[in-house]
Amino acid sequence: MLTSMTRLLIVILTAALCAGAAIGFQNPLRDRLLRNERAQEVVGWYQRADTGEFFLFDRSNTVALLSERDDPTGEVLVLFANRAPGGGTAYVTDTGREVVRLTGLGGATYFPTDAPNGVIADFASEAGGLAPPPRSTEEVRLRAEDLANELTAELDRSISVGYAPAPRAGLGVQHDSLHMIALAFRSLRNERRRLRGIDRVEISIGEQPAAYRRGNSLIVVIAPEFGFAGRSSSAFIARSLLAEDRPT
Repeated sequence: MLTSMTRLLIVILTAALCAGAAIGFQNPLRDRLLRNERAQEVVGWYQRADTGEFFLFDRSNTVALLSERDDPTGEVLVLFANRAPGGGTAYVTDTGREVVRLTGLGGATYFPTDAPNGVIADFASEAGGLAPPPRSTEEVRLRAEDLANELTAELDRSISVGYAPAPRAGLGVQHDSLHMIALAFRSLRNERRRLRGIDRVEISIGEQPAAYRRGNSLIVVIAPEFGFAGRSSSAFIARSLLAEDRPT
């Protein structure tokens, strides 16, 4: 009798465990909540639900950074957190474009340029943070020369590029800002007429990033100690190129 009862208890416990495991494996809500919990990680890869493409989202500092894995431009976006309409947090660029929105539970909506109405993005895996790669003074010099040659060929007139000396730790930001300037001019290839007055690009060091026209020059200010956040985006620089001169 005792043996029979023991066997019966074992059967009941086994059935309960199997049922619990089955429920766990077949519970999409639990899986979704688990992904949302993982999405609270401050740095990680996210995957677009529509295309399967990945982007790295870094919220480890006072401003967020985002980099698409397959973006041919290689631009790292600097994003500022704002309260989103209806709750959650909206992350916007220095031109005010919303790029990511997070809900209170960690769900993410991504607003890339090819899907401006937004797509769901799920946390995929943890990742390391984003930072400008270290550069040498020679690399900065060569990049400035390449930019001058590129702009001279693109605009069909001589364009000079100058830059103020940056601290060694800030050379990566200076090098990256030269790339942002190149991207800005490339994005305005159909606006060459409005760029006729530009014959010089100057990069100076300041307390915060800026970009503006002054006379015949495009002035780009960088704050190297802030990393990627210490330079303007290519879109902001492009907008500045089309704006009116700043008074001297």
